[in-house]
Amino acid sequence: MILPLALAFALLSGGALAKVASLPAPAPLDAPPPEATGTATGIAYRVLKAAPDPSAFVREPVIAYRLDGWSADGVTRFNARQSGTTTAPIRELVRSQPGLARALLTTPVGETRRWWFSAAAMAPGYPGMPALAHVLDVTVIGGSDPTKAPPDVAAAPDDVVRTASGLAYKVLARGQGGTRPAPGDIVMVHYTGWTPDGRVFDSSIARGSRVSLPLDRLIPGWQEGLLLMARGDTFRFWVPGALAYDSAPVPGAPMGRLVFDITLYGFATPAQAPDGDVMSADPDAIGES
Repeated sequence: MILPLALAFALLSGGALAKVASLPAPAPLDAPPPEATGTATGIAYRVLKAAPDPSAFVREPVIAYRLDGWSADGVTRFNARQSGTTTAPIRELVRSQPGLARALLTTPVGETRRWWFSAAAMAPGYPGMPALAHVLDVTVIGGSDPTKAPPDVAAAPDDVVRTASGLAYKVLARGQGGTRPAPGDIVMVHYTGWTPDGRVFDSSIARGSRVSLPLDRLIPGWQEGLLLMARGDTFRFWVPGALAYDSAPVPGAPMGRLVFDITLYGFATPAQAPDGDVMSADPDAIGES
């Protein structure tokens, strides 16, 4: 099951990234000080706040962390006071920012470290990154496994909302509200799907990448459920087989009732996608009818 559509995240998050507020830059910025601890990968660190348990490292597939950072020219590139805690699949970080991933995975939970990176160690880095050394203050908050089956996967609990079609859902987390997708939109989501016995049969989180999907090509349960969500919302859906794959089987997709946790990150009309941002859809992808 592979990604059915790629759409630029900047488009779905509302355009250009917000300006990062300045923070006082530490020194030195261009190279680690003599007291820094070097690593085999060429990056170095100094402990700013020690962890309660120095042997506790994140081993789950998703990591939560806070990040302040500066490039060697003194410009603030990351500001945790502004962005808050970041949660990301480790596989996604390893692919897109391997240097940061190494720092996070070798920092104990609860510890804050100041890391020095050469320009090469930061590569490929973040969008618009200058070819300069960087200093990152990293605090690891903890790890989680959102693909672990929830306790109510076997049957919808009494507190769910049920629609006329038979779809059941509950709100796990609310975003900032606002508009909701339209039936013809492309939606950007993270999701995990389980069978009633708790087996994960598909997960964008496990793959380490959010997915963009044409809403009008999804299974009926998704088409109905995503129209109830705003940006930043996370819902759990209990989807009857008739609203999943029973009436239109897809190779590799399970039959019968299914459970999905879905987080909606953004949406856009197909016409809003710049040339080259959308690839042809894969009709065998999970989530499509």
